[in-house]
Amino acid sequence: MDKCCIVLNPEARTSRKLKVAALLAKVAPKALVRLTEGHGHAEILAREAAALGFQTIVAGGGDGTVNEVLRGIAGANVRLGVLPLGTMNVFARELRLPLDWESAWKMIASGQERRVDIGWANNMPIAQLAGVGFDAAAIARVDSKLKRRLGPAAYLWAGLQQLFLPMPQLQITPEVGVTLRGAWVVVGTGRYYGGPFPVFPNAKNGEGLLNVMVVRDLKPKCLLSGLLALPLGWHTKLDEISYFQTRSLRVELATGAEGTAGLELDGELRGHAPVEFRIQQNALRVAAPKP
Repeated sequence: MDKCCIVLNPEARTSRKLKVAALLAKVAPKALVRLTEGHGHAEILAREAAALGFQTIVAGGGDGTVNEVLRGIAGANVRLGVLPLGTMNVFARELRLPLDWESAWKMIASGQERRVDIGWANNMPIAQLAGVGFDAAAIARVDSKLKRRLGPAAYLWAGLQQLFLPMPQLQITPEVGVTLRGAWVVVGTGRYYGGPFPVFPNAKNGEGLLNVMVVRDLKPKCLLSGLLALPLGWHTKLDEISYFQTRSLRVELATGAEGTAGLELDGELRGHAPVEFRIQQNALRVAAPKP
């Protein structure tokens, strides 16, 4: 295997439980393991590893860690690996990676590789998903202690709380087509969002298209209908939802809207609207089986 650096988040859910750092020393003795020390540190460590000539840089953590490592290696000709140690591991699911970290490491060590698209939001990379509005507001409400105890249920609780708070209207302008309005915009490079949920049923990473879902109504009845329809892919046919594909789009506050609309990238808060989204086709080498 080529020269490999593992950027490991020791606070990731599985890392805390299993003390993965110590186990990696036995499973991957030739790899350099660097531990993150806080928010944003994975980006720094990944950038340093790329500058030092490491050909494979592995993100050991959840989707937030993957995004930080991607920020660090953006523009470098390196292979990204993923050890799924987080709460949701949506990007790992999209790549059809094993969700236990030891099997994932064996796959990385085997040298398998494919290319995938990268999304961009205001020149920040997106591995899997982004959201403007509701989900960013819900993520901002997630209590870190509760997340450690409950895992995915902490996000659900935060979302339920956010439902009863007002959200500003957004204006969504795709590359081609009519301008839309809504209270929540979700953008993805692949099929999955929030776990094993195929929110974007028509998505196929590699086609050079962003997948966009605009939710116009955030009333509990509307969201419940969407959740019930989701397993069969019928949610995209609801009157309150617009679903389309585009190479670029702009999301901003609608005229007269008050407040701010947060932006989340791969489950981490990254600013607020206005946001310019675009897609870069087959721009990232990843350690993953062929589709």
